[in-house]
Amino acid sequence: MWLASGMVVALVGLGVFVRYSRWRQYLGNIMVPCSLVAVCALFLILSLDFPVTEGVGPRAVPLLWSVLILILSGIILAQVLRGEDKVPPKVERMGLVLLVMATLVAYFVAISYLGYFLSTFLFIVVALNMLSYPRKALTVVIAGGWVVFSYFFFYKLLYTQLPLGIFEDLFH
Repeated sequence: MWLASGMVVALVGLGVFVRYSRWRQYLGNIMVPCSLVAVCALFLILSLDFPVTEGVGPRAVPLLWSVLILILSGIILAQVLRGEDKVPPKVERMGLVLLVMATLVAYFVAISYLGYFLSTFLFIVVALNMLSYPRKALTVVIAGGWVVFSYFFFYKLLYTQLPLGIFEDLFH
């Protein structure tokens, strides 16, 4: 808890610093990767307490995702700090941003009840529609493709225990 609180305080401090510095126009471009680094560092530290097992265990997936996101966020942050990134445009559709955030929260809540697979399928379809993806039939294919990929790659290949919700009895 202290570690998470410290990271939040550090991120707020960084945000205030960037807001009043010459990097002000890049505030979002700096804060998003820094926030991802903080969250991934927290997950990485927490996953070190997971039991070590032979083969792929509970530590593997959080460790893998954390390291990959840390590397990619570092690359993005380096591009911003070297001046290779463009100034982001003003957000014109703040209502859409808030709607996407609310949908994301609803998705995380729905995972417990509907399970990962159905919730993810519905989230991808809804999100692509909110973002005005023009090919409606393809949204179903994209969502279904991701769910099938997730099932085989994470559930079957890596033996990752994904929440199954109401479908708990079908997969055991």
